[in-house]
Amino acid sequence: MEDTKIRFVGHATVFIETGGVSFLTDPMLSKRALALKRFREPGARIEDLAGADAILISHAHFDHLDLPTLARLPKHIPVITPRRVGGLVRKLGFSSVIELNDWETHQGEGFFVTAVPARHFGERIYVDPFRRYQGYVFGKTGGPAHYFAGDTGYFPGFSEIGRRFEICCALLPIGAYRPAFIMRRVHLNPFTAVRAFKDLSARYMIPIHFGSFKLSLEPVDEPPRLLSGIVEEDESLKGRVFILQNGEKKTLPSCG
Repeated sequence: MEDTKIRFVGHATVFIETGGVSFLTDPMLSKRALALKRFREPGARIEDLAGADAILISHAHFDHLDLPTLARLPKHIPVITPRRVGGLVRKLGFSSVIELNDWETHQGEGFFVTAVPARHFGERIYVDPFRRYQGYVFGKTGGPAHYFAGDTGYFPGFSEIGRRFEICCALLPIGAYRPAFIMRRVHLNPFTAVRAFKDLSARYMIPIHFGSFKLSLEPVDEPPRLLSGIVEEDESLKGRVFILQNGEKKTLPSCG
């Protein structure tokens, strides 16, 4: 069984190599997401990401769909988006942009990507609430499946995804959760992320969506600190949850 290598670039941007196929999630290297200034530099250069076999876009928010970063990537890479988001990417000149509905699958050259539900919202600006949003299960054809949640609140769909797929690694967001009465509908916190991880029955978890932009009221360093405490107190999580810094790489133990 071939190794799975993960590079956490920052925020929701991850470069993952599995079985000789590589995926890039929500590429975002810009210094700003609209009006929000980046707190930490991304942990990769554009040339480090240019070899991806597929780009996965979870939704159209500026911190996830960054047109300046996408414009610098090779245009032959297929880009997979939710419905009604592909048009934003096509105008950059990509030769293959695939829009998926929930549970639809794209079969690429040696890989698969299945769109799965999320609990979030999709508008890029206030006048286009029709845009969709989703997560993805993906991997080498015939190899381990991995899960990228994108941006989501806690919902029963995690259990359904776990029933349909045997997940090796789950990339789960842990930041942007205060005030809770607003954010819990659309974002996970470290506690609900662990709950989602268990619902998915995934082997490993890499937290994302923290430390690069201040999107809500909690301190920027709080999400990984809370998650580290949860892992320390729960023996079932030891050796399964890996908190990476921007640019840090991790080779996962085999999921075979």
